[in-house]
Amino acid sequence: MITRCETYVLREPAGSDLIETLGLEYSKSLPEKEEIIQYYDTFDWRLYQKGLALIQTGNAVYLQRISDGAYPHDQIEMKQHLEGRFWWMFPEGELRDTLRGALSVRTLLLRAQVRQKVCEFGVLNADEKTVVRLFITHTSTENGHIATLTCRSVRGYERDFENLRRRFRKLDVAHVAEDVFERVMDLAGCVPGDYSSKLNLDLNHEASGREATCEILRCLNDVMRQNETGIRTDWDTEFLHDFRVAIRRTRSALSQIKGVLPEGAVAHFKDEFRQLGRSTNRLRDLDVYLLDEETYRAMLPRSLQPGLDAVFSRLKSERRRALNDMVQILDAPEYLDLMDSWAAFLQGAQSQRGRDSAVPAIALARKFIFKRFKLVLKRGKAIGDHTPDEALHDLRIDCKKLRYLLEFFASFFPKDKMDKLIGSMKKLQDNLGDFNDLSVQQWELTTYLNEVLPRSRRADRLLCAAAIGGLIARLHDQQQAVRHEFASAFAVYAKKKNVRLYRDLFG
Repeated sequence: MITRCETYVLREPAGSDLIETLGLEYSKSLPEKEEIIQYYDTFDWRLYQKGLALIQTGNAVYLQRISDGAYPHDQIEMKQHLEGRFWWMFPEGELRDTLRGALSVRTLLLRAQVRQKVCEFGVLNADEKTVVRLFITHTSTENGHIATLTCRSVRGYERDFENLRRRFRKLDVAHVAEDVFERVMDLAGCVPGDYSSKLNLDLNHEASGREATCEILRCLNDVMRQNETGIRTDWDTEFLHDFRVAIRRTRSALSQIKGVLPEGAVAHFKDEFRQLGRSTNRLRDLDVYLLDEETYRAMLPRSLQPGLDAVFSRLKSERRRALNDMVQILDAPEYLDLMDSWAAFLQGAQSQRGRDSAVPAIALARKFIFKRFKLVLKRGKAIGDHTPDEALHDLRIDCKKLRYLLEFFASFFPKDKMDKLIGSMKKLQDNLGDFNDLSVQQWELTTYLNEVLPRSRRADRLLCAAAIGGLIARLHDQQQAVRHEFASAFAVYAKKKNVRLYRDLFG
């Protein structure tokens, strides 16, 4: 197993001559080999965010640490290309476990392809034992090439590695590079981390309300447009999820950041995006149900689990139709016209005024955030054990609106404090979101039980009814437990130190 590793960028192509200039005894382990190297990651670069690269060359598949080029796990053999594969499609083992933690429900996509020539050397000691391994790699695409030297230690000979490492650092022909991966991606015409569904905004502290709002909305528009292709090709369910979140954030910004844009245009686009958001609801609901299929089955005794086969078969058929409907919406002239007119509006919005267009954005942020926070506190404190479920639904919506405001304007305020506020908000939202999801799931199953199953001619209708009834009971018990946990979740959120932080920043 590799214990240490360091990579240097060579200023000029070099081979064994470089090794010989150091006066090293070496053996050439293998003949020079030329390979096609393919790099895979998710659309939102989840492996890259964790400092990892997934590589396939021929049938060999392995993970590489970006920081030093080392391999955290043994390579595996897979004959199939990795594009479109999820973590559960890999053989059991450490690599699969790492992918599971990193990828979640996202699929792998081919992010870059390069050609590499690799020559391996073993540095020998006086006993002619290999103490360090050296790899000279020439990576090329049609855009250019880069030459690197990688120095890897051999277990038990770490001191030799350190000695050689110091000698390399003094060379004029090479320098340590921690951005080799980024350089290789650049050769392939790729920018790691070029997409994120998160709002990584850096608003100008001197911006007016209109300027900041337009920048927020343009960012959200970019997210929507970037996810259209993924929805059409159906690579994974997160493309639709990110698309929907961008729509919700857009509507929230238009509704909550009042007075900075013309009222007529705001009303028009709010209605357009409300309708667009609604058109995605059923497909997203079906995605959630199908992603949780194994969880639902595990809630039931093994003898009842086959009773859910008909339910999930129907959901899968309905999803195919819902996806086709969604693709037709994205390809329809109405959608294309909406997105064109929206982009044109955002481009020309700087010349359109609302009553508070010139008010500093940071002042508006404080005003809107603190107002929404006080409403969340008021409604949360009014909820007791016997409060109707609708009150929790309303609070969930208010919390979502507050969360969006915090994210829109986070760059105006100290990062550590905003992270605390958003983190505490997420915990409360998790409770309210779970409560709502469990309610919707029960409704879906009850509808199937009352409306679909009576018309079915399946021989296993009784087994299906028993399974659905059992699942509804389990979901109801879970929902009651979540409802019981609300009081403590809200109490944590409404602690004095949290309230004080809101007042200090926004009051």
